[in-house]
Amino acid sequence: MISIRQQVSFVLSLLSFLSVFYSVGKLGLFLATPITRQDRQADTGFPSEPAALRAMLFPLFYNVIWIALFVLQHTGLKAPIVKRFWQAIGLDLAERSLYNIASCYSLLLLLKNWKTAPNQYRLWFFDVESNGALWWFMMGSHVLAWIIVYGGSLMVDLPELIGLKQVHYDVNDLAPPMSYKSRDLQDYYKRCRHPSFVGLSVVLWFTNGMSLERCLLAVIWTLYMYFAWNTTREDLEYHRQQLQRKRAELMRVTQ
Repeated sequence: MISIRQQVSFVLSLLSFLSVFYSVGKLGLFLATPITRQDRQADTGFPSEPAALRAMLFPLFYNVIWIALFVLQHTGLKAPIVKRFWQAIGLDLAERSLYNIASCYSLLLLLKNWKTAPNQYRLWFFDVESNGALWWFMMGSHVLAWIIVYGGSLMVDLPELIGLKQVHYDVNDLAPPMSYKSRDLQDYYKRCRHPSFVGLSVVLWFTNGMSLERCLLAVIWTLYMYFAWNTTREDLEYHRQQLQRKRAELMRVTQ
C-alpha cells in the first residue's frame, strides 16, 4: 500500500513536472520575443540628465533583486543543511521536486516583476520586421537552442531530474535511482546537473534588441552557469570514454 509520504511526494513530483515545463515555456517566450519598430520608437540615447539616469538605473537595481533571489535559492537549496531538513520532516523523497518547484516559482516571480526603463537604451538593434531572413535566423536559433537543452535533459535522465523517478523507485521498493549510476557519473552530476551551457547562452544573448536590463540578466546568468558548473578534467575524460563506448556499440549493431 502506498504511504502518505509517497502520495505527497507523488503530488509534488507532478507539480514539479508541470511547473518546469510551464516556467521554461514562459522564459522561452520572454527571451525570444523580438523588439519591434514600435518598441524602438520609445528608445533614447544614453541619458545625460541625472533624473533620466535615475529613471534608467532604477529598473536595473529592481531586476537585480529578482535575479539574485533566483540565483540564491537555486544554489542554497542544494546545501546539505536543506537536505537534512527535508529528511527530518519526511520529505527527502520529494527533495528534487521541491528544488524544482522553488526554482520555477522564483523564475516566474522574476518574469512577472521584470521592469523596463521608460527611457530605453539598447546596446544593439536589428530590424527583423523588414528582414524575413534575419527573423527566421533569430527564431530558428532559439528553437534549436531549446531543442538542444531538452535533448540534454533527456540524456541526463529527465524523470530523475524532475523528481518523478525517485517516487516510482520508492513505491516499487527499489533503491534511489542515483545509486544505480556509476560513481563517475554521480560525481559529475554533483558538479554539473544542468544540460547545455551553449544552448542556454544562445537564448540569453540572441536578441535583435539588447537592452541594459536584458544584458544584465544575460551577464549574471552566464557567469553563474560558468562558475557553478565546475566540470573537471575527470569529467571530460569520462565523457570521452562514454563517447568511444557508444561508438563501439553502434558499430557492432550496424555490422
